[in-house]
Amino acid sequence: MTINGVAMPRPSLKDQRSEEILNAYLTCVARFGLEGATQERIAAEAGVKRPLLRHYLGNREQMVAALNDHVVTTFNDLTQALDTALAYVETPEDMVEVLFTADTENDPRLLLAWQALSATSVDHEEMRVALLDSLKRFLDVLVDALQRLAPAAKPETIRAVAHGISSIFVNLDSLTPLAPPPEWQQDLKHAALLLVGTLESPQ
Repeated sequence: MTINGVAMPRPSLKDQRSEEILNAYLTCVARFGLEGATQERIAAEAGVKRPLLRHYLGNREQMVAALNDHVVTTFNDLTQALDTALAYVETPEDMVEVLFTADTENDPRLLLAWQALSATSVDHEEMRVALLDSLKRFLDVLVDALQRLAPAAKPETIRAVAHGISSIFVNLDSLTPLAPPPEWQQDLKHAALLLVGTLESPQ
């Protein structure tokens, strides 16, 4: 493969297969939870034999750590992309539009896996810190955007609204397994708009 005439190394077969298995693991955790994502289910989802899981991702503890790294890294990348997108919005309502537009393609597996990992992180400090940091980064992006878009609002109001919008955004993906009515997305978006509307009220 070449980019701008420069030959680029191909990803190794092991790296490619590891990514495929990690993706299958993500699917299983989103569908069955962390404990329900058995090696049998992961192997079946990935289309490989069970012994290959250890070869590519290690033992169960190493697999959980790899999944945690994958989820956190992906969330941080998406947060960075959101930060870039919000730099061009001009009103808090525009920010809500960016977050809740029907055209936005989010992978609900990520949030479901994030929640499953969070539930077990009490005994894994490194995982807990990384997961919490990913959420803090997302909140910081919302706070920074709202401070720019509503400079007259009090800092504590900005933070409260950011937490509210974050909770609504997270709730949207967490409902995915229930296949909620399509209008619920509009209801949640309206709730976020009501929240940012408070920034225009006397503080």
